[in-house]
Amino acid sequence: MNRITFLLVIIISTYEMVKAQQLDFFVRDINASGGVTMGPDGNLYVSDFGSKLGASDTTTHVYKIDLKTKEVSVFASGFKGASGATFDNKGNFYQSNPFGHSISKVSKDGKVNHSFVTQGLKTPIGLATDTKDNLYVCNCSGNSIGKIDANGNYSEFATSDLFKCPNGLTKDKAGNLYACNFSDGKVLKIDQLGNVSLFSDLPYSTSGKPVGNGHLTYFNGKIYVTTIGKGEVYKVDENGAFTKVIGKPFAFVNVEGDVDEASLCKPNGIAISPDGKSLYINVSDAPWNTRTLDLYPAHVMVITDFE
Repeated sequence: MNRITFLLVIIISTYEMVKAQQLDFFVRDINASGGVTMGPDGNLYVSDFGSKLGASDTTTHVYKIDLKTKEVSVFASGFKGASGATFDNKGNFYQSNPFGHSISKVSKDGKVNHSFVTQGLKTPIGLATDTKDNLYVCNCSGNSIGKIDANGNYSEFATSDLFKCPNGLTKDKAGNLYACNFSDGKVLKIDQLGNVSLFSDLPYSTSGKPVGNGHLTYFNGKIYVTTIGKGEVYKVDENGAFTKVIGKPFAFVNVEGDVDEASLCKPNGIAISPDGKSLYINVSDAPWNTRTLDLYPAHVMVITDFE
């Protein structure tokens, strides 16, 4: 390798390193403040919790974003505070309704059933499915995880004093569930028998009312978690050790750029691309210190090639 070729390799490698640390706005003003879900069709689904925390008197939408064109369309409507969502192995979509204490089902053919599950739920938030299409749900106000079979029958799956408004929910390849608490920084592991243990404990806001985690997603042995209170995103390895991916604590503003300088405000939903190279996160422009309950305006941001 001659000197010129060597220098070109260094320049290209340096460019790739800079590129790997970039946060950008993906879709602005989408005003969808709930969960973010990667669909089996390669599209992004963003659920709208509503304009404010506790805004239970309005119905909301789930939006579909084409990742190639960034075109936004309404996927389904009529939800009561849409938060966490998931797809089963057949391509059916499930959406939690925290204010309706129910779970909606959108069949692969587009039929919407807002009464798929109406019993046993206590402020349902995060959702996940297993290989047998059983559905699991975080009951925030019930401090438990519920299990729902393919026919919509509910049963209690896991309870623990460690649950403090379990919010986000995801599943690893071995079938273990991971839930993160809204009211503190804990990420909890729930095995296939329903046993609950502390997996990781992330930094969170303790000023005023404690505000901890938003949602989380699993990919290739790692879990990515939004800390909605502090405005950060963390990566947690298989041993529970965590490192910060992005965010300046309590910056209260959404700023693009290098991940060491960029910042997030109220990051909540999170999804990862099928190739594991991009994280999609929805954020709010309303800071905690001056507009505590507000969630609009809201946007989707993306971290590209963050690994």
